[in-house]
Amino acid sequence: MPNIIQAVYRYVGWLAGSSFYSKHLKHMFHSKHIAAVLIAMCLASTGDAASRLEPPGAAEKMTIQPRGRAYLFRGFIGLLTDRGMDKLTERINRTGVTADVNSYLMWRGLADQAMSDYRRDPEPITVIGHSLGGDAAVKFAERLDAVGIPVSLLVTYDPTRFAHSVPPNVERYVNLYQSSNILGGGGDVVQGRGFHGHYASFDLKDRRGMFHTNMEKFGDIHDQLVSKIAALAATPASVGGEAIPLRIDIPANATIELWDSGLPVSAHAGDTLPTLAATYHVPLWALTQVNNLSEDAALTKGARIIVPRYLVPMAAPSAVSSHAASNTR
Repeated sequence: MPNIIQAVYRYVGWLAGSSFYSKHLKHMFHSKHIAAVLIAMCLASTGDAASRLEPPGAAEKMTIQPRGRAYLFRGFIGLLTDRGMDKLTERINRTGVTADVNSYLMWRGLADQAMSDYRRDPEPITVIGHSLGGDAAVKFAERLDAVGIPVSLLVTYDPTRFAHSVPPNVERYVNLYQSSNILGGGGDVVQGRGFHGHYASFDLKDRRGMFHTNMEKFGDIHDQLVSKIAALAATPASVGGEAIPLRIDIPANATIELWDSGLPVSAHAGDTLPTLAATYHVPLWALTQVNNLSEDAALTKGARIIVPRYLVPMAAPSAVSSHAASNTR
């Protein structure tokens, strides 16, 4: 039996017999928590074996002065399996954005601290969570919504199916999940009442070598998240045009691209999906999937086509806030 699985057994055994558990935590651990443990015991040994694509280096080339605060949350047995969250936290800190990672149980107190910090010095807020930490990240955003504080970026890695909807104070939301995960993940989080921000949900069920317990460890995803966070202060969420929610199933062999939302465009005479894919620098498979069209579909002039897009920093980052108007592509 792998050492990490032995550690899980020892930890769960200690927790179940401890007086602290009996007095304080017993009411928190339901069947979904036990399911997370069982999954971890089966898959945790695969975590470090996850394929790690070569990072594009986008984050390291940023010329924008990063600022903000990031709050990251591990899942149920995070200290044993969520090492990817620790690595992501380290990378965010290296950009100049203040980041901390904690247990999902700590979300309420950290949300209160975030409120105090924001009132003292309003800077972009990022919240990221894995598994039950994803659920906690959404609750964190909800608590800030209750007092009118915006969350610039909310990211969830395979939250549970019990996760709440995205509250309206979230400006950009990214969900990475696997719909095939029945125990311990698979949370297809939806937009809540009043949400009008940028929404992108990516189903990674077809990715070989990716599981609930190693999803947060992939370097290519870290690269993109770090770049987004580093540029938040100069990347306004309020944009011209309608922000269309994206729901994408990433093909098994496709590069994972974390678009922010969809942009509606009008086809011109002679346009086809392949020409639009080339014009907007997006994969053809993404256009066909998002628009539910075949590659050779005939497009009429003026036809409404949804194109996956990124929000990009403005030219003068020092002169804008996260709520100003922005350019997009």
